[in-house]
Amino acid sequence: MVWQKFFFVTIVVCTGILSVGVAQEKPEKEKNEKDTTRNIIDAVKDTRLSKEIMKSVTRKPLQDDVDNIRSEEPFLPYEGKIIRRIRVNHIGFEKTITDTTRTIKNIAARAANALHNNSKEWLIRDHLFFYEDKPLNPYKLADNERFLRDQDFMLEARIQVIPVKGSQDSVDVLVVTRDVFSLGGSFSPRGTNKFRFRVYDVNVFGAGQRTQYDGLYDQSRDPRYASEFYYRKSSVGGTLVNATVAYTQLNDGSSYGNEEENAWYLRLDRPLVSPYSRLAGGLEFSKNWSQNFYNTVDTVFRHYRYNVSDVWLGYNIGTSHNMSDRSRRFVSARFFDQAFKLRPTQPIEETSPIYNSRRYFLGAFTFFRQDFYKTKYVYGFGRTEDVPYGHTMSILVGWESLLGLNRPYLGFDMDKSFVHKGGNFYTTSLRVGGFPYQGSLEDATILVSGQLFSKLKYHKKFMIRNEIDADFTYVFNQRTNILLDINGTYGIENFRADSLLGTKRLHARYQMVLYTPWKLLGFKFAPILFLDVAEIASKNRILFYDKPYLGIGTGVRTRNENLVFGTIELKFFYYPRTVQDMSSFNVSVSSNLRIKFSGSFVRAPSFISYN
Repeated sequence: MVWQKFFFVTIVVCTGILSVGVAQEKPEKEKNEKDTTRNIIDAVKDTRLSKEIMKSVTRKPLQDDVDNIRSEEPFLPYEGKIIRRIRVNHIGFEKTITDTTRTIKNIAARAANALHNNSKEWLIRDHLFFYEDKPLNPYKLADNERFLRDQDFMLEARIQVIPVKGSQDSVDVLVVTRDVFSLGGSFSPRGTNKFRFRVYDVNVFGAGQRTQYDGLYDQSRDPRYASEFYYRKSSVGGTLVNATVAYTQLNDGSSYGNEEENAWYLRLDRPLVSPYSRLAGGLEFSKNWSQNFYNTVDTVFRHYRYNVSDVWLGYNIGTSHNMSDRSRRFVSARFFDQAFKLRPTQPIEETSPIYNSRRYFLGAFTFFRQDFYKTKYVYGFGRTEDVPYGHTMSILVGWESLLGLNRPYLGFDMDKSFVHKGGNFYTTSLRVGGFPYQGSLEDATILVSGQLFSKLKYHKKFMIRNEIDADFTYVFNQRTNILLDINGTYGIENFRADSLLGTKRLHARYQMVLYTPWKLLGFKFAPILFLDVAEIASKNRILFYDKPYLGIGTGVRTRNENLVFGTIELKFFYYPRTVQDMSSFNVSVSSNLRIKFSGSFVRAPSFISYN
């Protein structure tokens, strides 16, 4: 039954029936036709409370977003007023969230509503952190609206304040939400005899539960078939704690080794959802072991087994009664323990930091203030996106035990984001850290980076946004840490050159995205152009001693915002200069990408990541 349901959904998607974005209203003469969806809506409208809700929404439709609106702005006129009632109105696929009085009548909406489990009202309330009979805080409402939008089962969320007739100091708050279609899947062929697929539901029973199954078939593998089972519950019992449990044969767990790994793991995490919240933290426990699926000879294959325990907790100091004061001090601590129960027998791995037990403790003292703008077309295709501005500064101290070394750690981490009045978004970062040991600073890192998103420019029905990233990294006195490369986040995309290592690296990236009015079966399209440039040098050479490495390319992104599927991206790469046996040309297809602007207030204390 589940498979029949999934394949029917797939057919609906492929034929474009599910695309609410291309749905058209029926002519006036058809408005009297009877259909099940309309009867249900009419029945709901007959309740007294729903009449009040619909009346309030009809009286003043929810404001549509425009570029660069401060997220708290709509709520500021009601600051300090008492919240009398909180109402939740979850709309179906026959409605648009910016105008709930408009009804879309087509087979798309009916099919979606029939197959999809709408989020329950109690689930929405489990994700709220403002309360009745309390003064209205405009910033907290903005934080909560953004938090709702950030859930993977939610397409959009809006909060509206409704004045109470005859009262000068009381208001009602209406929370309007709309889901994405929660069923999804992917299929990734990797040659004629190898493929991987995934099926999932991100909102089982409308209860904020994600269940996922991944499968792999590889004819050269023994056994040829592998699986992964994954379950996640959002805001367990209204605590805002997310719980995940999984078992994987696909190397998708907390993998620290270089072989194919099996793992099972449990994760709990509670983000700092607002500067007015006090606690944040998380924990993870996992068991991981390598398995020789490809019949590699024992003298080469690394047999190992290890457990991971990772726990962190933070407390927010100074949650002020002054609503507009969002400056905070946050103290946090993290304990990490990777314990090897079985280590590889190869002599070369005896001194490898990857295959030796590692334990560390890190504490952080963080100053932060962060607010948000609401905008569109940064990473998404028309949905509301929340772009942070403000600052975060952390001082880190700790201790690590690895390879017989017990060393203290000192670090400094700073981020500054701001929005120019012309509409550009900027982020700059500085990260410095190392281990003071025996009179010198070992495994030291300096990383400076910056990012720019240009103002969205309009040309007829097209929109253009440019992105520029630049970063410089310098490492010195490396003892247990690995050297720099240009293969990862701070390097050239899809570039694979394991022999290019150094202590100094300069990297820059330019990307232009053209958002078009073109739609096919509800999927919008955005062609992209990009250029990556990277320089890397060893300890005894200056950075510009050699010619730079380039990655030049084009591609296209596509997405249907009404579906749970992530962004699909097709890219073509050309590398004028390569090493080893690399080809100068490359093609990549990435599916189910979750690319968006992330603006968490705080994160777990960690060492600097530079590859």
